[in-house]
Amino acid sequence: MITKEVEMDCDLAIDYIKKNVNAHDILELSYNRVFTPGEVLSIDTSEYNGKEGLKVIIHVSEDTFTSTVEVDVEEIKDDLIEVTHIPKNKDEKTVILIEKCEL
Repeated sequence: MITKEVEMDCDLAIDYIKKNVNAHDILELSYNRVFTPGEVLSIDTSEYNGKEGLKVIIHVSEDTFTSTVEVDVEEIKDDLIEVTHIPKNKDEKTVILIEKCEL
């Protein structure tokens, strides 16, 4: 598998997710003290309260439990540390290391 590692701020990472992540891709989000790895079930880029939104529903792949979670990426963007994206049916992986966003 080809791995590409890039650095960007949280706003560019959100743009990357909106433009590149599709249903059934693997997405791993590391934020605050949370690690959410799993298959993307859907992506919602609707507007919420007058602001652009980004909500990702992920089927979490863990050995001890199986669950589906909705992550509001716009809401946690300041806590993002790393995003890993593995597109379905492709032999590539993109690891995004998050630089601190401007407040």
